[in-house]
This record gives sequence, structure tokens and C-alpha cells, in this order.
Amino acid sequence: MQINNFIRNSIIIIFTIFMLGGIAMATPIPSEVKSVVAFIFIKNEEGKLIANGTGFFIGVKNPSNPDSFSVYLVTAKHVLYKPNTTDFLDMVFVRLNKKEGGSQIGVVPIIAEGKKRNVFTHSDSSVDIAIIPFLPNQEKFDFKFLPEDMITTKEAFKELKIREGSDVFFTGLFTPYTGSERNYPIVRFGRVALVTDEKIEWQGKLMDLYLIEAGSYGGNSGSPVFFYLGSDREPGSIVIGSPILKLAGVMQGTFLDAHEIKVFETKKVPIAVSSMGIAAVVPGYKLHEILFSDELKEKRGF
Repeated sequence: MQINNFIRNSIIIIFTIFMLGGIAMATPIPSEVKSVVAFIFIKNEEGKLIANGTGFFIGVKNPSNPDSFSVYLVTAKHVLYKPNTTDFLDMVFVRLNKKEGGSQIGVVPIIAEGKKRNVFTHSDSSVDIAIIPFLPNQEKFDFKFLPEDMITTKEAFKELKIREGSDVFFTGLFTPYTGSERNYPIVRFGRVALVTDEKIEWQGKLMDLYLIEAGSYGGNSGSPVFFYLGSDREPGSIVIGSPILKLAGVMQGTFLDAHEIKVFETKKVPIAVSSMGIAAVVPGYKLHEILFSDELKEKRGF
């Protein structure tokens, strides 16, 4: 599915913002960031819509026309799966806020194979990212998209000196409160907990992941995760200038999430084994590799 659109003015997030403020996270995040998020619903066995995850929009600029973008909905691949399987659903339901107030849910077909394919994933099947060419009606819906140059590539990761302790935040669906009339994305904050050149085991597979110290909830899967680098971003020194906001990657989920209640035979006391407070993030460079794969470049014509 090819999107060829001409987009004017203000739907790109401006991310060079803010006055100098002490250390990272001393200043509130840009409120526009929440506008890139959409809520993804699926139908349960009774046919009722249930909140399942988060998606966000990203745009790839046409190099021959700076006002033209191909826009994609990005989410975690498993958000599009049938429950407890690795088979794609036939459709999902995306809820967006409307400019005039309220929200609207639209059907997005999921076509994973064939000439009409509209779901694109990484050649490495362990990468939990899926993207769908999708541009909502910009006159009707209150949304923005991230420009491609916000993605933290491998080169940018090194240049920005991102390391354990760097500040991060993400925004997405909070399933206990989805909002009755509009989407209200929750924002959660944390720090980079582990960066490694080695793959990390996740659900029995070795994957390229960042680990962050931040609480992730079920509906957060697919949320955009951001590095928010303040004046302390240079080790051992203070940098004069505005904080830097970059897309770190896509939320995969809580690392070693809660298990069922276990009973210890000695005392017969049920104990809930909780999350470790560590979340796994698929690095942004994996999203970049999908967006600029030969297949997608051919489909969009640039």
C-alpha cells in the first residue's frame, strides 16, 4: 500500500525546544509528544473491543519534495497477533482523537502476505516491530508524526554518548484507564539500565534490546520510547543548551513480568511475584532498518 501525500505546515513535531533547565527531566516533556500516539484495540471472543497496545506515527521525507512524507503507524509486532499465538489478526481497531473533540475508532486490515500486503516487519524475525502505511485524515484528527531524523541510529547513539543512567520516558496506553471520550496517553519516566553489544534473552530468544529502569504496563507495548538528554549528557561535564529529544525505540514490554501467585508449602502463604521494574525496548535503529529496507523504498518510490 503506497501512501503519496503532500503535508503542509504543522503536523511534524518540533523537537528542538525548551530553555536550559538544570539536569535532564528537570523540565516537563513537550506535550506534543503525546499526539503521535494512537490506541490499538482488538475484538475478544465475545466480539467486544478491548485495549491491546499502543501505536505511534512516523514520517519518511521525500528527498525530492521536503513537504511530502510517507507516514506509517508503528507498533510492537505482538500487538497485532491473535492472543497467545504468533499469527497475525485479520484486523485491528485504531482509536484517534478528533480535532472537534471526542475520538473515533477505525478498522485497519492486517494483510501480512501477498500483493496487497500492508504489514512490514524486520528480516530478523526476533525484532518485535511492525509498521503499516497509514495516514489519518489530517483535517479531522488531532495527531502528529515523528520525523525520521528523530530515530536514534547506531551512529547517533555513539555521538550522543548514551549510557546507563541516561534519562528516558515513554508514552502510551494505560489499560486501566483508556479514557471514555478521548485517548489519554500515560507518560512514564526512567533511566537506561543496560546497554550491551550482546543479545539479551527474551522469552527464549536472543534479541537486540535496550533495558530501561521504568515500569511498563500491558498496554504500553508498541509505545514510542524517547531518550531525553539534558545538560549532564556529557560525562563529567555540563553542556550549555537545550535538552535533546530522540526516539530510543519501541516498547516491547516488561522484563520478567509478574507470574501467577505461588504458594510456599512451609507457610501456605500466597505471594505475588512482581515485575522486576525493568522494561525491554527494541532499539530505534531496527525501526530505521525496516523503514529504509529495499522493499519499502521501492514501494514509496524514494
